[in-house]
Amino acid sequence: MRIAPFFIAAALVCPLFSSTVTVAPEKPISGEMVTISYDPTGGPLASSGEVFLYRGFNGWAAIAGPDQKMAWDAEESAYTFTYQVPEAAFVLDFVFRDGADNWDNNSSNDWHVEVALSARPDDLPHAPRLPETASRAGVMLQGFYWDVPAGNWYNLLASKAAELRNMGSGQGIDRIWFPPPSKSESGPHSMGYDPYDYYDLGQYDQKNTVRTRFGTQEELRAAIAAFREQGIVCMADIVLNHRSGGDWEANPNSGDSYWTDFSKVASGKMTWDYDDFHPSSREWSDEGVFAGFPDVAYGTDNDPGNPRYDMIEWGNWLMDPDNAGFDGGWRFDYVKGFSPAMIRDFREGTGNAFGIIECWDGIPMIEAYLRVCSGASAFDFPGYYTMRDVFNSATGAGDISTLLDRDRVLAVRNSEYAVTFAANHDTDEIVRNRILAYAYILTFEGYPCIFWKDYFDRGLADLGGQDGNGIKPLVWARGALAGGKPDIEVLKGDDSDLLIYGSVHGIASAPGYLVAINDHATESKSATVVTKNLQLRGKRLKCYAWYSYATGQNVRPDDVECGLDGSVSVGAPARGYAVYGPADLAAPTVGAGDFSRAGERVVLTVRNLIEGEGYSVEASATLGTDAVWEKVGELTGPANGVGSIEIDWDPDETVFWRVESL
Repeated sequence: MRIAPFFIAAALVCPLFSSTVTVAPEKPISGEMVTISYDPTGGPLASSGEVFLYRGFNGWAAIAGPDQKMAWDAEESAYTFTYQVPEAAFVLDFVFRDGADNWDNNSSNDWHVEVALSARPDDLPHAPRLPETASRAGVMLQGFYWDVPAGNWYNLLASKAAELRNMGSGQGIDRIWFPPPSKSESGPHSMGYDPYDYYDLGQYDQKNTVRTRFGTQEELRAAIAAFREQGIVCMADIVLNHRSGGDWEANPNSGDSYWTDFSKVASGKMTWDYDDFHPSSREWSDEGVFAGFPDVAYGTDNDPGNPRYDMIEWGNWLMDPDNAGFDGGWRFDYVKGFSPAMIRDFREGTGNAFGIIECWDGIPMIEAYLRVCSGASAFDFPGYYTMRDVFNSATGAGDISTLLDRDRVLAVRNSEYAVTFAANHDTDEIVRNRILAYAYILTFEGYPCIFWKDYFDRGLADLGGQDGNGIKPLVWARGALAGGKPDIEVLKGDDSDLLIYGSVHGIASAPGYLVAINDHATESKSATVVTKNLQLRGKRLKCYAWYSYATGQNVRPDDVECGLDGSVSVGAPARGYAVYGPADLAAPTVGAGDFSRAGERVVLTVRNLIEGEGYSVEASATLGTDAVWEKVGELTGPANGVGSIEIDWDPDETVFWRVESL
């Protein structure tokens, strides 16, 4: 295909220069080879002795490096270069330069060529199931933030395992995301994103330290074991795009030198050299480079000693409890920098492990990667920025209905693969009304991820101090009311301040909920809606989770009645939210084996309690309508949902007990 020197999608204009570009095949195919030919005659590089191709894809969402020196084809009277179209590409972008840094950028329009999509790779088999003892809330947590205190972080993580499993009434997280575990170039100061010796988890003395910033290998193993004991799986953050800290050496592929000699790593493993990085004899470049780090060259080779093989071997080594014991999959850092085939191969080669990609971009780019990553999930960056724009307004001017826009929120468009979040170690921009963002992600579709700093350092775990305030009751509601995977119906989405949605389906053990989020700065708001959920119809609904930033409005909303036709009036206070579920859901129970006698005393074990709720224990000599119930004690629901109380008991009398909410 011959491309005139103007933007391919623009109207024809009379260009200043007349260089010519040819692309073969005429419409490139993702994952296959393409040849770019450039005839500089009449253009700004007409007198140049050498030409380099500067290329990217999907509107410059990722940029390859180093620039490729094009070969002169005397027969074609053009410079040419052939490379593999990125699998996630739907548009190729390129311009040209010479060795003196003169550019031909198509009269400032660049060149953009549409790509035909190849067949979608098959999804991998489902990731291993969570442990039987895992919480059913369907919530994960990022177990670090940028520049965490150095030296003792793994021990701190281990100390929080039980608390994170039992955030509220037996519900908690099922997965925790660990920081990159390997020794890095900046040693004790590194957050792990400049990996040096992949097999050094804090057991070798190099880079001025034995410990990583987070601790030793032994402490890492102990922390993972502590979470495993609680039924929480541990996910490792891994950096596949680049490596750092090698020695200076020549690269005969380019004639230059760089920091690519890793022959001196203390582990003696993955001792790569210049040909394991771009430009390599295996491939000159790939999808992108990052911050000047040596860029790993995976190519298509999978032989021992090549990066693709070595990385997968390392992943399996990390999963062995004798080394680390990661059992919750992988968070893939900066996936725009390397081929999605490496993500597929790494997951498949490590037991079809669960995976989340960090594709920090808009929905088109994320979906392009999800299409070729064979069942991996992705962080919902578009949804995060949409929440930021809604909740950061000091006056409540944000439009909350945009949280339902499938072009702005991945969880609306593709909830099965969306990992939602309100902050992470890289971006922390929701500076107002952050608990409203948590109310949204913890009750909406997707896989929500809580940020460590929000939960432990900023007080959002129980913000407001009442039993229904903060993250804990929201996690409980997601697990106890929605079974961890809510199937949402929008009940009111046409208001810029008030958003109401709920679980469209329910079962007896997870009946569902209704959620109202109000972004108005000063006024409470409500609306009458109709739910299709049969488990909510004809029921009295209680507010189990709520909060308001507005002065005097952080008060539990009253119970509401849902009609047999599903009609119900629900609302939320200003700058607040409310989550409603059946009032009788959490009916406490005492089973046949839940009491033990000790003379004239008995200890009752009461289950299905709600953390912070008060309960009355009553006794009667008979059952039925004539029964007279006498209060014999009180208890308060603990974090794990199971409490006990010791009361008087005469072994010679028949006594019935019941437990009621106060």
